[in-house]
Amino acid sequence: MSILSLLFLEYTKFKKNAVVSLLSLMFVIMLPTVIFIGKEFENVPPPLPNNEVFFTFPMVWDYLGYAGNWLVFFFLGLISVFIVVNEIGYKTFRQNIIIGMTRKDYFLGKVYSIIAISFCAALYYGVIAFLIGITHTEDWSMSQAFDNSWAISRFFLMSLGYMSFGLFSGFLIRRSGVAVLFYLCYILMLEAILKWAVHFRFFNNESINFYPSNCIEDLMPLPLYRFADLIPKKDIDFNFLLEYSHAAMGTSFWITVFLGFSYYSFMRRDM
Repeated sequence: MSILSLLFLEYTKFKKNAVVSLLSLMFVIMLPTVIFIGKEFENVPPPLPNNEVFFTFPMVWDYLGYAGNWLVFFFLGLISVFIVVNEIGYKTFRQNIIIGMTRKDYFLGKVYSIIAISFCAALYYGVIAFLIGITHTEDWSMSQAFDNSWAISRFFLMSLGYMSFGLFSGFLIRRSGVAVLFYLCYILMLEAILKWAVHFRFFNNESINFYPSNCIEDLMPLPLYRFADLIPKKDIDFNFLLEYSHAAMGTSFWITVFLGFSYYSFMRRDM
């Protein structure tokens, strides 16, 4: 089947699904509004910037990207888990195979879906950041507006990273509640435990930054961490954050791993 046919089929399946619709709507609403919470904060002393930097070029890309990091992790990541476990739970994926769709086409439909959603999310992020920037930056120019270190591309890769892990969680575990719990717990807790309770004790080098969610997060980190004075140095003799290029390469590697293991798991296991 063609890419467009598979995408249309996935859209038909979930366009009226309440969970997918709610998660999508929450992402769309919260991305342009959550950054304005910063207006409620009092200005802080140097070297921290004042609140206006949240909304002006070029830093609006980074602050909105960091807010979007959390929103993508929760809302879009859960969508990618749900579009797998929902069909497995209700056995509808069996019907797809019975009526003539190959397993490969079924799997590719999910992959194309998360790529399309990630692309739309990155485009939406770009439009919102641009609109916020031009309405808050005096005497802005196009060169200043797009001085953002490929922020839109990084947002796309970040979205695809989270959604690939969500897809992996769904295909690996298959049970909706457990898959969602694994997805959330790994990123929020388990990776941190592995990093600081295990890896840091035995290796204590920059390789600790190349865990999956760490690579993904460092594509759109909290911008304040880029201020050298704010980075914790105790017992650490390596960079606290990955360079964008290293984070992009690491994320691309983990996306390949997640999708590869998802495909292997799906092809080998019984329907």
